[in-house]
Amino acid sequence: MADSVVTFLLENLTQLLTQESKLLGGVEDQVKLLHNELRMINIFLQNSEGKRHDNLVKEVVSQIRDVAYEAEDVIDTFIVTETKHRKRSKLRKVIHYFDRASALHMVAKKIESIKNVIKEIYDNRSKYGIEIAEPSGGDAEAEEILNRRRRYVEEDQVVGFGHDTEALVKQLMDGNLQRTVVSIIGMGGLGKTTLARKIYNNYHIKNYFDFRGWVYVSQEYRIREVLLEVLKGVTPRPKLKRFVLKAELKEELLHGLEAIYSSDKTKFQGTVIEDLKVIKEMRDEECKNTLFEFLMTKKAEEDIKENILKDSRDDKLIDLLLNFVRDIYRMNGEGWQDMNDDELKSVLLECLKDKRYLLVMDDIWETELWAEVSSVFPDNLNGSRILITSRIKEVALDASSLNNSIPPNSPYELPFLKEDESWELFSKKVFRGATCPPELETFGKKIVKSCQGLPLAIVVLAGLLANKEKTYRTWSKYIGNVNSYLTEDRSSCTDILALSYNHLPRHLKPCFLYFGIYPEDFEIPVRQLIRLWKAEGFIRQTGNRNMEDVAEDYFEELIDRSLIQVATKRLDGGVKTCRIHDLLRDLCISESTKEKFLEVCSDVNLSPMRKSRRISIHHANHLKLSSKPCEPSYSRSLIGFGELESPFDTSYYLKWLCEGNKLVRVVELRNMGICCLIPKKIENLALLRYLSIPSSELHDIPESVCNLWNLETLDMRNSRLKCLPKGLWKLQNLRHLYLDGPISLPRIDNEAALPNLQVLTGIAINQDTVNLFGKSTFPNVRKLGLYSSREVESGLLSSLHPLCYLQTLKIYELFHLSIPISFQLTVTKITLVGAVLSRSNIRALGSLTNLRILSVRGVRQGCSEITLHCDESSFLQLEVFKMVNMDVLKWTMGNGAMPSLQRLNIEHCRFNYAAAKSILCLTALRDVEILHPSPILAKVVQQLQMRDGCKLQVYPPLDPTTLGWV
Repeated sequence: MADSVVTFLLENLTQLLTQESKLLGGVEDQVKLLHNELRMINIFLQNSEGKRHDNLVKEVVSQIRDVAYEAEDVIDTFIVTETKHRKRSKLRKVIHYFDRASALHMVAKKIESIKNVIKEIYDNRSKYGIEIAEPSGGDAEAEEILNRRRRYVEEDQVVGFGHDTEALVKQLMDGNLQRTVVSIIGMGGLGKTTLARKIYNNYHIKNYFDFRGWVYVSQEYRIREVLLEVLKGVTPRPKLKRFVLKAELKEELLHGLEAIYSSDKTKFQGTVIEDLKVIKEMRDEECKNTLFEFLMTKKAEEDIKENILKDSRDDKLIDLLLNFVRDIYRMNGEGWQDMNDDELKSVLLECLKDKRYLLVMDDIWETELWAEVSSVFPDNLNGSRILITSRIKEVALDASSLNNSIPPNSPYELPFLKEDESWELFSKKVFRGATCPPELETFGKKIVKSCQGLPLAIVVLAGLLANKEKTYRTWSKYIGNVNSYLTEDRSSCTDILALSYNHLPRHLKPCFLYFGIYPEDFEIPVRQLIRLWKAEGFIRQTGNRNMEDVAEDYFEELIDRSLIQVATKRLDGGVKTCRIHDLLRDLCISESTKEKFLEVCSDVNLSPMRKSRRISIHHANHLKLSSKPCEPSYSRSLIGFGELESPFDTSYYLKWLCEGNKLVRVVELRNMGICCLIPKKIENLALLRYLSIPSSELHDIPESVCNLWNLETLDMRNSRLKCLPKGLWKLQNLRHLYLDGPISLPRIDNEAALPNLQVLTGIAINQDTVNLFGKSTFPNVRKLGLYSSREVESGLLSSLHPLCYLQTLKIYELFHLSIPISFQLTVTKITLVGAVLSRSNIRALGSLTNLRILSVRGVRQGCSEITLHCDESSFLQLEVFKMVNMDVLKWTMGNGAMPSLQRLNIEHCRFNYAAAKSILCLTALRDVEILHPSPILAKVVQQLQMRDGCKLQVYPPLDPTTLGWV
């Protein structure tokens, strides 16, 4: 993590030097010098990325990380001290003059010391001959051993894959005659190679293709080796345009010929062997042909002599010479290795010409590989196929997209094994054909469930138990401890999964390790995760792009690399929650511990002695706080999960943080069940960027919060607030303000604004709020959550016109809505909760031409009524419509109404027959999901099952025997 630490520190120093230089008064020059040193360090880290195979290089990187942490501590401590000093009155500044002078001297001294350490690190590079080398042969060999072990584990037992095999064989054999790419993707250990091998050996596949080839690619691939591997399987072997004998083998050939000639000169007098100069000057191919022609002729003559004279002495010498020459040319191979890459490509292209071939390229990591070799595989218009396996979705998409003339195949995402398949695989390995004892079956299934359907984990676990006593006493040790047994021997499981982590680019590594903060099997809210990444400094500014959008790209890349699993999706198709497999989570924690990146703890003493920069508390019954709260801690984040039984006042933990953890940037306690009141001393946390706490008690947010000039996220959901502090407008870096409303915004007398605010929720709509919208107080807000008020609600949409970046709007308790014809909103998603959905309100919503998602929700089942009247100009761009707890009184559809609606979600809604029949008029529907339908609705929607391209999901499932007309 040295990379992310140095990069983050560099960005902070750059910002301080350019925007907040007043905070560095007295030490600005020293900070500039430190900044320059760190830039050099960063260049070293960039050059060494992916090449840290040498232990000395690893040690240098480790030292860089530690010195970067130390530099960060020195700068941050000084900023906190200086911030506090600047808030003092003139009198108190005079009183503390000598204290500040001492602090300046101490900072300058520490920076100088850090610069000396950096210099020593650089000097040691030269002293110990540390170079940034390319991966050595030993590294490549180690990776190949790991890949062989991976293939053994994956192919050890084939279970399941019946449906997968059938679907993929169909893709390979049916369809377009053009050469196409079919891909299998999924996380490491999921069985991609096993499935590909099963398809490769399929009887129908063998008979269908003229040539089948298989090549293992891996991370440290070389184009040359890939080409040679394919050529080895081609029959008949291609005839080379020219033959080249390796120089060292030619020298050995000449020495050998000379030695044999010297042993019996008479025998070879007058032959080509006598004059080696002639042989030496021959071209390699001419030399080969001449030698074999001479030797085979001589051998035939000797055979005739042996038959007539019964003398085999000379024959033995000729045999010796013939075998020697054959060995030389056998060691040289076919001569391919002496060709350059372009020549190899030409040979392979010629070999595959006119053949219907299947080529499997297993374990591809880079898009560049396919771009370089794709031209070698000709499109013979006979149904040739390329089957690739990868952990990275981008690789599969890129390979499929190169066939521009035909629609690309979507990657086949391999699912985890089901519980019965997991048990079958486990049983085959453990009992080796025998039956599991009945008394162990329930227990065994519980153990296997811990593997979460990952074949790699199941096979490794089964291997551990196969040679142990099959008793309740032995197996009971594994309950709740499966992961620790699986990770004990890194080479079996962890290192195979770590290949994906090692292959991540530097900007994604801290983002991935951060998943270690979450408990096992936790459903992770993606938007919260992105806010935390932003507060931690993991997201790099990319041009003028919104940083939350950049962070979402980071997240999607982790999904595409099969490291994260999608749990639930939002209505717009984005990921709402996600999960990480327990073994990958354990990898995050183990790597984080080594890097001092984060530490997971429970029932522990949160003392300042902890070395990790981030502390994640899981299900602690009681936290033991340091007895010396004034002793500084250097942790930057405190994140908690699980209920906490506290003997203290609930605000004690925040008070303790304000005293002893003044360098903290992130405080996330909303998942701990702690009800905290924000203490006035919260302003001591000058670096705080993220604060999320619940409080069921009615209280005010203290004005001191407004002195947190770095604050980006303030999340007070599940808190009862009287009002917001008047100084709220001072929080110029605030990006996310989450409140449970309704609550009014404080008034302002000037042109104050929150220019960076992206999300604002829980706000009561009144005339003051409308005026704030009109003044462009929130020029960049993208998401709004509002509580309606009858006094201004009719003009609510008009008041939002100045918010030109607004995308998502949520309104509670709406009664009346109207919209002027003169403008259109940028809003693409609207959610209405507890609203009166009259005909006029629906007409107003239907006229919003940018609206793509509409969600309406009653507060209780069936208590909210809705009348839907849609003409040909209504909801022209609407793609998703969701209704929850609604009583649909009427739904009429004009010709061409809702022409773009593709997804319909209905939960706990009542329909009459006429309203339900209107659903059948939605001709663009592709996805319909209905939960707990009324009998009338259930009867109508079953007709959608007959519509091509429309996916219908109903829960509870439809029962044809009970669906009579109502």
